[in-house]
Amino acid sequence: MLYRFLKVYVGFILKFFIKDIKITGKENIPKDGAVIFAAFHPNSFLDAILLDCLVDRPIWSLARGDAFKREWVKNLLTKLYMMPIYRISEGKENLDKNDETFDKCSQVFREKGQVLIFSEGLCKNQTELLPLKKGTARLALQSWDEGIDVSVIPTALNYDQFTSIGKTIILNFEEPITKDEFEEIGVSGANVVKFNQKLKNKLENAVSRDFSFSTWRRLLYYPLYLLHCPVYGLLRIFVRSKTRGTVFFDSIYLALLIIVLPLYWLLIGTVLYSLC
Repeated sequence: MLYRFLKVYVGFILKFFIKDIKITGKENIPKDGAVIFAAFHPNSFLDAILLDCLVDRPIWSLARGDAFKREWVKNLLTKLYMMPIYRISEGKENLDKNDETFDKCSQVFREKGQVLIFSEGLCKNQTELLPLKKGTARLALQSWDEGIDVSVIPTALNYDQFTSIGKTIILNFEEPITKDEFEEIGVSGANVVKFNQKLKNKLENAVSRDFSFSTWRRLLYYPLYLLHCPVYGLLRIFVRSKTRGTVFFDSIYLALLIIVLPLYWLLIGTVLYSLC
């Protein structure tokens, strides 16, 4: 219930955050089958938020494991369709917990659900693909080995800039990687290398810098911008001061807009009502 409400509400707020977005390849996503979104990760948890809002069916997102330390946070994140994935930098002793997460992913796939994993294993505000980790390959190969028919959709969100509102975005979904492309199924070193090479080629094709969008859609954004300029300006100053040197500017900015915009609208409504 919470996930579905936020999907609709945040999707509405995004109209005040994004100037224009172009989506290609959405027809490559199965309408009712199991899916792994193997994604390029340039913009912190904003990447996951956008995919949650722009893809029709619910998506379980794999997020950094250290966010799940507190029990109440773990419960909240689970309600938001998130599961922990641990890197060696978060403690070698935690790596075994990934087996539990992968087992939960397998159950999601058996129920024809969808999982998002960021295949580079880390986030940087970059426009080029970083080296791929083994997690996506292991998740896909393990699922195929268990007889689960899951499609891997290489996915890339491309941003024209990372530290301002009114951005333009290109979301590309490439054709899926399927088990039929492998002669033998299993989590072997050779299969991991082969899988990652296929995924790398498709992700590199999905990473785009062609932001030549229609002018009229951009013009429609400016009245919204002018109306909300006081909020945008104050939040920009605050968020820049708190996120300098990190990749979290856009994510924190959007999170604050989700809270502040309704209060701003209430203030405008109150002022207009008092003047009538």
